Amino acid sequence: MQLLERSLSDEHRDIRDRADAFAEEILSPRTEEIEAADEFPRDVIEAAGDAGLLGVLIPEEYGGLGSDFVGYALALERIARESGAVAETIQGHTFATLPVLHHGSETQRETYLPEMVAGESVGSMLLTEPGAGSSPTELETVAEETDDGYALTGEKSFGTNAGVADVHLVVARKRPQPDDSHGVSVFLVPGADEVSGFEFERAEFMGMRGHVTGDSTLDGVEVDSDALLGAVGEGFRIAMGTIDMARTGLGAIGTGIAQAAYDEAVDYASERRQGGNAIGEYQAVQVLVAKMDTRLEAARHLVYESAASIAESGGNTRKSSQAKYYASDVAEFVTRNAMQIYGGKGYRTDYPLERYLRDAKILSLIGGTTEIQQTTVATESLSL
Repeated sequence: MQLLERSLSDEHRDIRDRADAFAEEILSPRTEEIEAADEFPRDVIEAAGDAGLLGVLIPEEYGGLGSDFVGYALALERIARESGAVAETIQGHTFATLPVLHHGSETQRETYLPEMVAGESVGSMLLTEPGAGSSPTELETVAEETDDGYALTGEKSFGTNAGVADVHLVVARKRPQPDDSHGVSVFLVPGADEVSGFEFERAEFMGMRGHVTGDSTLDGVEVDSDALLGAVGEGFRIAMGTIDMARTGLGAIGTGIAQAAYDEAVDYASERRQGGNAIGEYQAVQVLVAKMDTRLEAARHLVYESAASIAESGGNTRKSSQAKYYASDVAEFVTRNAMQIYGGKGYRTDYPLERYLRDAKILSLIGGTTEIQQTTVATESLSL
């Protein structure tokens, strides 16, 4: 996209080059293995840390690159072209580091951020619950105050990197509850293998293989008083404080997956011959390619418009919801029609088209469904 290209700084280009080298040299040779094994690729995440891609948004004093959200979106899109699962893993990790950066004490930042940026420590945010979703007034996980800190009890659903993370940001309601708030707060909880009472059961999904999430159960998990992130009662604000970023990041992932599928389809349409002609010479295929190309460019524009808004002014809810829902829709549209261009071969597991399609589907469901995003866009547009 020429407008985007003209606006990139040398710093942005450096980040894109880092992501490109990581994707080609480290990730591409491992993508099929990650897909087949469906196991958390810790070594790949560590390599992403070595490349600086886990600290794009983290200041240099903690080991990061100190860039902005445009740089982050560029890196995430490029990684998603190789593996949606690894891109989503990095996304989940990133949005566990940012609350520590923005709300942690200096001691917490110095303790957690350098290892998280380096990929030596993986992060996860645990907010959603089976019966409460993400509503702050309905959260049932509690943190009972003890003499030495807190004891956490409750159940959490989803949470990218849950169970395999080295630090979990658990959103819970403090007990006794303060008079001036719901008491919803965030607590830093170690890995499931490091504390008693933390159980994790991984969920299986149709796509994003290698991306780990599932159900977490905390039964009296004890943490020290310095495990509180920010102040009591600020938990929901902390957890939702990066929502525009998270939605835009998901849009970047969708754009990356769609680009990979589009590239495969165009190459195939140029090379596959039927009736003496490349199938790309037939109008039916050309119409599909034109629609895929145009929608992909439109999605990318919305993603980077939102990314630029975040970089300049902290974000715009309407723009982030537009980017998220439209890029999610385009990812499904492009991957589905790329498979259509391939014909029966696209359905085979030794071609990547079916993986792209499976990975794309989750994007319209997580981070707020497409319908929620559309409602948000309408509400913001109408100033309701």
